[in-house]
Amino acid sequence: MQPQLQEQKIILHQGVYKPAASVADAVFMITGMTIGAGVLGVPYVVAQVGLKIGFVYILALGLVMLSLNLMLGEIAVRTNQSLQIPGLVGKYLGKWVKLFLNIIIVFASYGALLAYIIGEGQALSALFGGNPAVWSVFFWSIASVVVWRGLQTIKTVEKVLSIIVISIICGLSFYLLKDWQISNWVYTDLSKIFLPYGVILFALNGTPAVIEAHALLPRSQKHFRKALIIGSLIPVAVYLLFALAVAGATGLQTTEIATIGLGARFGQGVLILGNIFAVLAMAGGFIGSGIALKQNFVWDNKVNKILAEFLVISVPLLLFLAGLRQFISILSVAGGVFIGIEAIVIIIVCWQARRKGDLDASRYLTL
Repeated sequence: MQPQLQEQKIILHQGVYKPAASVADAVFMITGMTIGAGVLGVPYVVAQVGLKIGFVYILALGLVMLSLNLMLGEIAVRTNQSLQIPGLVGKYLGKWVKLFLNIIIVFASYGALLAYIIGEGQALSALFGGNPAVWSVFFWSIASVVVWRGLQTIKTVEKVLSIIVISIICGLSFYLLKDWQISNWVYTDLSKIFLPYGVILFALNGTPAVIEAHALLPRSQKHFRKALIIGSLIPVAVYLLFALAVAGATGLQTTEIATIGLGARFGQGVLILGNIFAVLAMAGGFIGSGIALKQNFVWDNKVNKILAEFLVISVPLLLFLAGLRQFISILSVAGGVFIGIEAIVIIIVCWQARRKGDLDASRYLTL
């Protein structure tokens, strides 16, 4: 068994020396990469099925994703290599399972990136007017530069965006609670019982951030686990508050992108604040997902860095230009199908890592 690596100010990662992230940096990275386009679809599906059922979904899937993030963190701690999820799967389950999951993750990542492009266009159009498609391309051109710059950029960007986004969500939610209606809490439609599953699972998924956080944190297993727990629970609390406020106030009039419909009901100020939050949340999600996909290509599949950046940046735009622009449908498929399959594989890999891992994880498993 190899000795534990001690906490340090500078870490060697992928052949490059970089400043180590703090626990707070890791928390903001996980939170920022989790709270993206999905949060904007949560109030809609919760309103459709009913607040009570929606709450159960958010709590149950939140606990599932917390457990999944902790298992993935354990896999990373036990592995003496810098690998994204497909690489970890290949190490413990073999190349064919790696290939299968690689395809699943690539499709899920492209679905997420496409959803961010769609949502950003509609949010920016609601703020400034004009064609949503033009705004989508504008957003893509700016965010792609940050994806190209890489991990050191995202550490700073995610921290700032997370603070701003969570502050706006909480402020907006508390403002909307004054218009909360008991009839929206009582309403239930069991015919749509499965509608929230894919969207909420997508919204809570932060598995790519687990690997990125581990890559930049000092090798302190307890600090890493602490960051995972806090970073995974913050989105659950935020989604509960946001769904309660928006779906409770607007009911079945809740729009697919929640902030788009708030202006008509609550005025220009809410429209502006809500869509600023939407723009920032989806920007953070796009950047985080894009960098994780790029690292997947480069670390795990040995794709040339320039080609990897081209694939990450170009494919979502081409899908958008080809006409794939159904926001909720894309979230449902990416979450319900692709992320669901990924979760099952991660559970199996964790079991194998406990048997075959390179490093001891005893400090990680005890707080």
